[in-house]
Amino acid sequence: MFRRRRAIEPWFAAFLVANVVMGTSSVLIPLKMDRILHLGPSHLGLLSTSASIAAVVGSLIWGRLSDAVHRRKAFVVLSYVMMGALHAGLALAPSFPGLLLYNTLLSFFWIANASVAVLLVIERKQEPMWEASISALNLSGALGWLLGLVAGGLCVGATLTSLSERAGMQALLLALSVIGFASAGIAAWLIPATRPVYTHRRFRGAMIAIGNLLLEAWRFNPLHLYHRFSLRRLRELRHETRLFLLASSLAFAGMGFFAVPLALLLSQRLGFQPSQVFYGYVMLHAGIVVAYPFALRRIRRTGNRRVQIGALGVRMTLFALAAGLLGFFQKLAWPAVAAFLFVVGVTWSFFQLSGVALASRLAKPENRGLALGTYNAVAGGGTAIAGVSSGFLAQHVGHHVGYVVAAALLLLAVIVLGRLPDPTALQLASDGERRENEAAVVPVAYQLERTTRPR
Repeated sequence: MFRRRRAIEPWFAAFLVANVVMGTSSVLIPLKMDRILHLGPSHLGLLSTSASIAAVVGSLIWGRLSDAVHRRKAFVVLSYVMMGALHAGLALAPSFPGLLLYNTLLSFFWIANASVAVLLVIERKQEPMWEASISALNLSGALGWLLGLVAGGLCVGATLTSLSERAGMQALLLALSVIGFASAGIAAWLIPATRPVYTHRRFRGAMIAIGNLLLEAWRFNPLHLYHRFSLRRLRELRHETRLFLLASSLAFAGMGFFAVPLALLLSQRLGFQPSQVFYGYVMLHAGIVVAYPFALRRIRRTGNRRVQIGALGVRMTLFALAAGLLGFFQKLAWPAVAAFLFVVGVTWSFFQLSGVALASRLAKPENRGLALGTYNAVAGGGTAIAGVSSGFLAQHVGHHVGYVVAAALLLLAVIVLGRLPDPTALQLASDGERRENEAAVVPVAYQLERTTRPR
């Protein structure tokens, strides 16, 4: 208990408040597109793709830039200030081009906070406390996001009842702008002034702790890319690691076909009220939070590969079932949809935690940073590709076809994962090879020492 308290820092409160803002706007923006601008899933797909690309570019910039100028705190405060300003722009944007611009900039500046916050934790704590502190930061973000969804569900119904839909949406987004500026003030007050130092980071432990922070919303993004993405450097990775990254790209693209048009599926296709759309996302993220400890225990018992295949298999079945129901029924009952979203959220914890661990364990120790950075690039790239494609299919063919494509992509991912060896056996073989090399070096070194010893 004492160790857990030591892992929590006061400035995590700013991180929580900022995630309340982002959690609420993650659903409010698609609702504005639907209720005010009367746009369809293809526009939402374009919005999501633009945000994902901005996040990938930002994640390559912000951490390195903070190293170059020898500051961390300033980047977190800047991120929250821009979050407040851009939410004001989102509130007042009269058309889709303005919404697209402000949302893209929001994603670009938000990733500055995500990248640098983890570095703040690592550089202010001793190495044994890294995982505990990052997990506490993770929990603060997840809790803030969930509170934002709950608050959005409670406020949107009351606001839209007392005001017109346009005025209500503007009022809510302006309120989020004020809260965003407040989170910047809290960050400026509570984050201690630090100077970045070089830290030899144990990528696998840190990334496993970070893993569940990659929340599955309509715009989930990579948290931090530790290396510049380079196709040439991929040749340094094992064949098994490259195979896993292929499976991950298929899996993230498949999940993008589900996640990107979800808000408009609930609002337009199924006809749910704005508050019910928010509560649908509450069920999704509640499943993520509830399943987190069970996923950790399951991974320890059966291994990462089996858990990854099982999570994708369950998701594939759910998406195929949803495709059938959407194809034959015009309306679906809210309790059934809520239960579906909860189970989908449960599978995300199992998938994400096992995926981060697999990316690390399948790579050689010297290439783990590259493997984890590429894994995050695959996550952002898969979402970007799925964004435009899923929106086009949902609007011009039907949401059920998008779910068929999602299930097919997950099936391909499971087939590729089935070809992977057990990571434990691969690690043992690698350790054995390393010991043989060390044994071969020892006699040479001993002989050299004998010949160079003074007589």
